[in-house]
Amino acid sequence: MKKLLLIFFFTLAFSGHSSASMNKVEKIGLLVEYLSDRSCGVTRESLLISTKYILSNSKIEIDDGYYDPYLYIAPVVLESNTEDICTLALNVSLKKSHFLKDGSYNKGYFVYYHNNTVVLKSGKNRFKSYVTEALEEEIKKFIVAWNEDNK
Repeated sequence: MKKLLLIFFFTLAFSGHSSASMNKVEKIGLLVEYLSDRSCGVTRESLLISTKYILSNSKIEIDDGYYDPYLYIAPVVLESNTEDICTLALNVSLKKSHFLKDGSYNKGYFVYYHNNTVVLKSGKNRFKSYVTEALEEEIKKFIVAWNEDNK
């Protein structure tokens, strides 16, 4: 029952898709969040390599330094202490940061694209390949949305 509730929670909390027009966005930065030590074999470097490889085959130019807007990839991996179960919640967003004009120096974000996905898989030995597959699918969805906005 707990597993079913966990699946339901992650599905509701981390699913969805929204976007604003990405017209005239030609160059982006890339930010992949760091993972914890207990990440079921998934590394930040493997996520960066997969993302850069797929983006290199598109018309989107990647800036290796800080660039705004930027593609933000936030993987959250949960590893079970007692069982051989790993879970991933993956957020892929294209954001642009800006300071609010009220003089408060508060920072906000304009979100061009946002999509979340969840991967549940028991067995740590093949989890990394499932994560890579899910990430590549999300990056492909982003590229398709970008291409539709930039026809």
